[in-house]
Amino acid sequence: MLKIKSDVVNVDCSKEKCLEFISDMNNYRLLFPEDKISEWTANQDSCFMKIQNAYALDMKMEEKNEIGSIKIKSGSKSPFKFDLFIELNESKNKDNCTAQITCNANVSSALKIIIGKPLNQLFNYMAYKISSTTK
Repeated sequence: MLKIKSDVVNVDCSKEKCLEFISDMNNYRLLFPEDKISEWTANQDSCFMKIQNAYALDMKMEEKNEIGSIKIKSGSKSPFKFDLFIELNESKNKDNCTAQITCNANVSSALKIIIGKPLNQLFNYMAYKISSTTK
Protein backbone atom coordinates (compact mmCIF):
# COMPACT_ATOMS: atom_id res chain seq x y z
CA MET A 1 0.00 0.00 0.00
CA LEU A 2 1.31 3.42 -0.98
CA LYS A 3 0.18 6.30 1.23
CA ILE A 4 0.78 9.87 0.07
CA LYS A 5 -0.16 13.08 1.88
CA SER A 6 -0.10 16.46 0.21
CA ASP A 7 1.04 19.60 1.92
CA VAL A 8 -1.54 21.25 4.17
CA VAL A 9 -2.58 24.39 2.30
CA ASN A 10 -4.37 27.52 3.51
CA VAL A 11 -7.56 28.30 1.62
CA ASP A 12 -8.91 31.87 1.56
CA CYS A 13 -12.57 30.93 1.84
CA SER A 14 -14.85 29.34 4.40
CA LYS A 15 -14.81 25.59 4.91
CA GLU A 16 -18.43 25.48 3.70
CA LYS A 17 -17.59 27.24 0.42
CA CYS A 18 -14.55 25.01 -0.15
CA LEU A 19 -16.57 21.88 0.64
CA GLU A 20 -19.21 22.97 -1.88
CA PHE A 21 -16.48 23.35 -4.52
CA ILE A 22 -14.82 19.96 -3.92
CA SER A 23 -18.19 18.19 -3.63
CA ASP A 24 -18.79 18.71 -7.36
CA MET A 25 -16.48 16.62 -9.52
CA ASN A 26 -17.11 18.93 -12.49
CA ASN A 27 -14.73 21.29 -10.67
CA TYR A 28 -11.89 18.77 -10.55
CA ARG A 29 -10.83 19.67 -14.08
CA LEU A 30 -9.50 22.88 -12.52
CA LEU A 31 -7.35 20.87 -10.10
CA PHE A 32 -5.34 18.88 -12.67
CA PRO A 33 -2.51 20.26 -14.83
CA GLU A 34 -4.22 21.33 -18.08
CA ASP A 35 -1.34 20.18 -20.27
CA LYS A 36 -1.43 16.65 -18.80
CA ILE A 37 -5.11 15.71 -19.21
CA SER A 38 -7.39 15.07 -22.17
CA GLU A 39 -10.80 13.52 -22.89
CA TRP A 40 -12.25 15.02 -19.71
CA THR A 41 -15.84 14.13 -18.85
CA ALA A 42 -17.56 14.65 -15.53
CA ASN A 43 -20.77 14.99 -13.63
CA GLN A 44 -21.32 15.96 -10.01
CA ASP A 45 -20.31 12.54 -8.63
CA SER A 46 -17.70 11.16 -11.05
CA CYS A 47 -15.09 12.06 -13.64
CA PHE A 48 -12.99 10.43 -16.35
CA MET A 49 -9.82 11.64 -18.05
CA LYS A 50 -6.76 10.47 -19.86
CA ILE A 51 -3.46 11.48 -18.35
CA GLN A 52 -0.71 12.33 -20.83
CA ASN A 53 -2.89 10.73 -23.55
CA ALA A 54 -1.92 7.32 -22.19
CA TYR A 55 -3.54 6.36 -18.89
CA ALA A 56 -7.28 6.31 -18.34
CA LEU A 57 -8.36 7.47 -14.91
CA ASP A 58 -11.86 7.46 -13.54
CA MET A 59 -12.94 8.45 -10.06
CA LYS A 60 -16.22 8.36 -8.18
CA MET A 61 -17.33 10.32 -5.13
CA GLU A 62 -18.01 7.76 -2.43
CA GLU A 63 -18.61 9.85 0.70
CA LYS A 64 -18.97 13.48 1.60
CA ASN A 65 -19.93 14.91 4.92
CA GLU A 66 -20.61 18.29 6.43
CA ILE A 67 -17.65 18.14 8.81
CA GLY A 68 -15.37 18.69 5.84
CA SER A 69 -14.18 15.43 4.35
CA ILE A 70 -14.60 13.82 0.95
CA LYS A 71 -13.75 10.25 -0.05
CA ILE A 72 -13.17 9.43 -3.70
CA LYS A 73 -12.59 5.91 -5.07
CA SER A 74 -10.92 4.81 -8.26
CA GLY A 75 -13.18 3.46 -10.96
CA SER A 76 -12.85 0.33 -13.07
CA LYS A 77 -10.85 2.08 -15.82
CA SER A 78 -8.08 3.28 -13.50
CA PRO A 79 -4.73 1.45 -13.77
CA PHE A 80 -4.75 0.66 -10.02
CA LYS A 81 -7.14 0.87 -7.08
CA PHE A 82 -6.94 3.92 -4.83
CA ASP A 83 -8.86 6.03 -2.35
CA LEU A 84 -8.47 9.80 -2.15
CA PHE A 85 -9.43 11.71 0.96
CA ILE A 86 -9.73 15.49 0.98
CA GLU A 87 -9.84 16.90 4.50
CA LEU A 88 -10.87 20.46 5.27
CA ASN A 89 -10.31 22.05 8.66
CA GLU A 90 -11.59 25.39 9.81
CA SER A 91 -9.01 28.00 10.70
CA LYS A 92 -9.31 30.28 13.71
CA ASN A 93 -10.73 32.83 11.30
CA LYS A 94 -13.95 31.21 10.02
CA ASP A 95 -13.43 32.87 6.63
CA ASN A 96 -10.45 30.56 6.00
CA CYS A 97 -9.75 26.84 6.14
CA THR A 98 -6.98 24.36 5.41
CA ALA A 99 -7.04 21.49 2.92
CA GLN A 100 -5.00 18.31 2.58
CA ILE A 101 -5.24 15.40 0.15
CA THR A 102 -4.34 11.86 1.21
CA CYS A 103 -4.10 8.94 -1.20
CA ASN A 104 -4.03 5.25 -0.36
CA ALA A 105 -3.05 3.32 -3.48
CA ASN A 106 -2.94 -0.44 -3.87
CA VAL A 107 0.27 -0.86 -5.87
CA SER A 108 3.23 -3.21 -5.90
CA SER A 109 6.55 -2.29 -4.27
CA ALA A 110 8.13 -1.79 -7.68
CA LEU A 111 5.36 0.54 -8.83
CA LYS A 112 5.57 2.44 -5.54
CA ILE A 113 9.11 3.50 -6.40
CA ILE A 114 8.10 4.63 -9.89
CA ILE A 115 4.89 6.53 -9.13
CA GLY A 116 5.45 7.73 -5.54
CA LYS A 117 7.20 11.02 -6.33
CA PRO A 118 5.04 12.00 -9.37
CA LEU A 119 1.84 11.32 -7.39
CA ASN A 120 3.12 13.33 -4.45
CA GLN A 121 3.82 16.23 -6.81
CA LEU A 122 0.36 15.85 -8.36
CA PHE A 123 -1.45 15.89 -5.00
CA ASN A 124 0.53 18.93 -3.86
CA TYR A 125 -0.39 20.63 -7.15
CA MET A 126 -4.06 19.74 -6.62
CA ALA A 127 -4.03 20.99 -3.01
CA TYR A 128 -2.54 24.32 -4.05
CA LYS A 129 -5.09 24.56 -6.88
CA ILE A 130 -7.89 24.09 -4.31
CA SER A 131 -6.36 27.03 -2.48
CA SER A 132 -6.06 29.29 -5.52
CA THR A 133 -9.29 28.28 -7.32
CA THR A 134 -11.75 28.68 -4.46
CA LYS A 135 -10.87 32.33 -3.69
